[in-house]
Amino acid sequence: MQLLSALLVLGLAATATCYTCKSTGNTNVTANGEQTRNGQFPHHVLVVSTFSEGKRYCSGALVSRKHVLTVAQCVEGSSKVEVTLGAQCLLADTSDNKFRYTFTALEHFVKDGYNSETFENDVAVVRFADENVRLPPWIKPVALPTVDEQYVHDEVYTSGYGLLNYKTTNAADYLEFTTLRVLSYDQCQQEFEFVTPETGRFCAQRDEEEPNCVSDVGSPLVFKQEGYKQYTLLGLTSFGQKFACDFGNAGALQEVRAHVEWVQSFLE
Repeated sequence: MQLLSALLVLGLAATATCYTCKSTGNTNVTANGEQTRNGQFPHHVLVVSTFSEGKRYCSGALVSRKHVLTVAQCVEGSSKVEVTLGAQCLLADTSDNKFRYTFTALEHFVKDGYNSETFENDVAVVRFADENVRLPPWIKPVALPTVDEQYVHDEVYTSGYGLLNYKTTNAADYLEFTTLRVLSYDQCQQEFEFVTPETGRFCAQRDEEEPNCVSDVGSPLVFKQEGYKQYTLLGLTSFGQKFACDFGNAGALQEVRAHVEWVQSFLE
């Protein structure tokens, strides 16, 4: 009887980690990563912005109970921004709706000096509520790094839907993740000559230079110390995504520690 009870518990646990998402219509498309478990990346946010030419789908990170951090290119010039917390599936359906919390942004702020060609200062803060929102346990803000924290050569995680070119085509139905390695600036400059120290950008890549199709524009790159549950936000996917997916090249990110004081000014 004890064995049967244990098996039932294991079965329930396994069931709790799996989910079925509404199909995007992209048959057999994955983002080359592993399917996430419910609540595995509680900070991951789906960002949908409306522009005159249509909608853009990006990702971001929950940094407080009323703020999301994403990249400027996802929201600058938009007429409307929606953020969805707790979204394991790219498209909502009746089975996933009870876990999703969607807010229309009240305002967003793009960092001064944002350059759409070099992607310098490609960060934006989105405020989606006037007061702190009460959140369920499977949605949780990520920790911000200190200015002097560095994670060169550390193993880190990226999560996303494989959203290439802001489109739902070629996207996975569900949230995926993969592990990357933070590169030194010398390694990063072999891919992007204009990425130099102290400019707020850095690179990460899969081991063995395997393709990374998981990271969306704005996808959070996080570090988790062994034995701890809390993630620390190191970066946001900014550019080089297509080459990372097609050829396994390094992808470039905004370095959150370089922008952390600006971000914290909105959280105080």
